Amino acid sequence: MTKFEDFQLAITPPNRGSKQTVLVSDRNPMFAEMLVNELSVTAALDCHFVPQGADLFTLVTSLKPDILILDPANLQLSPNQDLVSFGRQIRHANPTTRLLSYSFKISDSMVRGALEAGFSGCIAKDVNLRQLTIALAVILDGGLYFDKRYGAFLRPVMAERTPSNGLSEREQEVLVGFARGLSAKQISRDLNISDKTVDTYKARACKKLNLTDRASLVQYVFDNGWITSA
Repeated sequence: MTKFEDFQLAITPPNRGSKQTVLVSDRNPMFAEMLVNELSVTAALDCHFVPQGADLFTLVTSLKPDILILDPANLQLSPNQDLVSFGRQIRHANPTTRLLSYSFKISDSMVRGALEAGFSGCIAKDVNLRQLTIALAVILDGGLYFDKRYGAFLRPVMAERTPSNGLSEREQEVLVGFARGLSAKQISRDLNISDKTVDTYKARACKKLNLTDRASLVQYVFDNGWITSA
């Protein structure tokens, strides 16, 4: 028995036989490759190491990973590309890729930056692999995961935040899909949900935002920077 067998059910992909793709980027190649090898024990994950300095946007566009694990502290950011713009570019490369921060930097600024950039969670690099696997399961199921130490900073941050549009993550993903010109069937396949559920998310989101036609839907998505080109 492997240390991950008891969690395989939690991260079994919706389509049996398919795998969830996970990319791991870190400046320490030995650490990243070890993590990839450990996570690859479960048959539900297809994990790949991304060398530091690789073009993440190109890789996300081509591989369309379900999750990208990275340390925001390792990113080569600049005044023209902060963490928020990085997250926006990742969503532009593939709207369904979720970001997981995996870092030794545990602070209020890290949590705030990750939330603003659209990360689905933050977890410390010194947690055990069992907890990392749980985090992946939660995020792959459409949830958010912040470990205990990040959670201490998360609570006051979330208390300050009020939803600007009231949309759930899945509702936003569906709107982005339609704005890109995808059909309900294509979106359902990308998100591993049924066509009917896609239509439900779309109808619910449009009602919340008072969007009455495709043109207003597309305009809203572009105006909010969820995608920057068709």
